[in-house]
Amino acid sequence: MKYVVVAVALIIVAYAVYQYVRISRLVDTSEQLVNVAKPFSRSEGRVHMLVLGDSTAVGVGSNSEETVAGRLSSALDASIENYAMSGARTRDIAAQFSLRQKGTYDIVLIQIGANDVIRFTSLEQLRDDISLVLKNAKEVSDRVVLLTAGRVGDAPFFPRAFGWLWTYRASQVRSPFLASAEKYEVAYVDLYTAKDPFSSNPTRFYAPDGLHLTGDGYGFWYEEVSKVIESKWPGYLHER
Repeated sequence: MKYVVVAVALIIVAYAVYQYVRISRLVDTSEQLVNVAKPFSRSEGRVHMLVLGDSTAVGVGSNSEETVAGRLSSALDASIENYAMSGARTRDIAAQFSLRQKGTYDIVLIQIGANDVIRFTSLEQLRDDISLVLKNAKEVSDRVVLLTAGRVGDAPFFPRAFGWLWTYRASQVRSPFLASAEKYEVAYVDLYTAKDPFSSNPTRFYAPDGLHLTGDGYGFWYEEVSKVIESKWPGYLHER
């Protein structure tokens, strides 16, 4: 019995060391991706669009044209003001919102929530934060799209044995986001329930850090955003 306990302890220690080294390397890779990423922006267009959010709105892991904002700009022929910042939580959107250059916009895209999931922001705080974000957004546009991370724990970045913790947390964060979206009549893109193809081909859809997405990954998100926009505002994506 003594040897069994020792063997189990050694396995646990070895696993912990392996995960520490693996995640440390992925964090370094993620920082490199963040450092080179530039949020998509465009000075001219038929319509005007405001983009707020975290690294997913910046488009870390892909070319800026392949991000959700970049693809929407092409589809709508939209100018883009993009104030997204990597690492942002929902509470940081108010500061981004204050940077806007116009009084009104044809559409607002908000991509936020992933860092609140990963860092376990309190749900009570999130309810207040997302409510303020959407209230402000609706004051400058009748069309607001809210996009938040889906099953976060499925990303290769997280240890398989514990990824479910972040996926469960994502389900908790989804509730106040969905409630606020309904309250303010915002278009909510529910990536948590979407049947994404990421797990079937991680190297195609996830960036080298195993956390952010590639152009194909953001392409799937864009498809989901397009479906929601078409459902809420029929024909809007084709009014060129």
